Amino acid sequence: MKIPLFHYRFVTAAALIAAAVLPYAAPALAADALLPVRIAVIPTLDAGPLLLAKEKGIFARHGLDATINAGGTGATIIPTVLSGQYGIGYANVVSDLQAIDRGFPLLLVHATYAHPADKTKDPYRVYVAPDGPIKSPDQLASANIGTSSVKNIAEWTTRKSLENLGITDVSKLRWTKVTGDEAYSTVKAHTLDAVWLPQPTGAAAVAAGLVPILSVNSGSLPGAVGGYYITSKAYAQANPDVLKRFNAAMDEANLYATAHPQEGKDAAVSLLQFNRQLVDAADLNNYPNDPGLDHLATIANDLVRYKLIKAAPSVNDIFWKAE
Repeated sequence: MKIPLFHYRFVTAAALIAAAVLPYAAPALAADALLPVRIAVIPTLDAGPLLLAKEKGIFARHGLDATINAGGTGATIIPTVLSGQYGIGYANVVSDLQAIDRGFPLLLVHATYAHPADKTKDPYRVYVAPDGPIKSPDQLASANIGTSSVKNIAEWTTRKSLENLGITDVSKLRWTKVTGDEAYSTVKAHTLDAVWLPQPTGAAAVAAGLVPILSVNSGSLPGAVGGYYITSKAYAQANPDVLKRFNAAMDEANLYATAHPQEGKDAAVSLLQFNRQLVDAADLNNYPNDPGLDHLATIANDLVRYKLIKAAPSVNDIFWKAE
């Protein structure tokens, strides 16, 4: 399946509510069979360990027959997990906390990626046109920045990064939803001041003539987990053995991807049909097995301050736990 390089879809709160109430039917399996699990993932380089878990037989060694579907955003994946269409999904930490804040029966299962500390190797950045009005990060405080999803992870990472630079007045900062080539053309045409991008779309932005001005993962909270594999409470109750096996498999896959970063890139090129040149030029996040609870609590409190969620949850209570 051809995955567009810059593919976005969005979901309303009403759609989330509708999806959350649909029933989930646990599959009936023979005792000696691999346990099937359907996994929905964002088409991003951060999916590298998951793709390797399938490609290298890690899932099979842990007794899982994994089917992976790549497409959409975390906001579109969450309702498919809540409805039972997928047993496990991947969404960024802000989307996860927003869904939990709205009362949806979602559980975090395993870390996907974590922010690097090296700003020169940061995959998530804000990009500007070299001849545009923004010449320094402090000017972003009053900029119009393009992003795939407003009031989400772009806003948290950018505001937190600016805050860490001592820039706290962002009352003039605006966010505009952009898709496809608009992410580059609107900035080059000075219709937008900047654009927030992950990889490999960041590499595509550089190829299109944009330049990075702010590294937002390392700049916001180095070491923080930026996304989690998630499940519904209904699926967790019905399929605890699948989740145990998945966690063990992802522990192994994250370690493997850390030791073999090029293989993760190769898997993204092969299975997500990303452009080889862009992927090879892209930086990568880290792949931890630690869930990063302290950082998660900080993120939740930041989201309350930024009015992206209403209340910070107890981070110990939102993870699936093996019995």
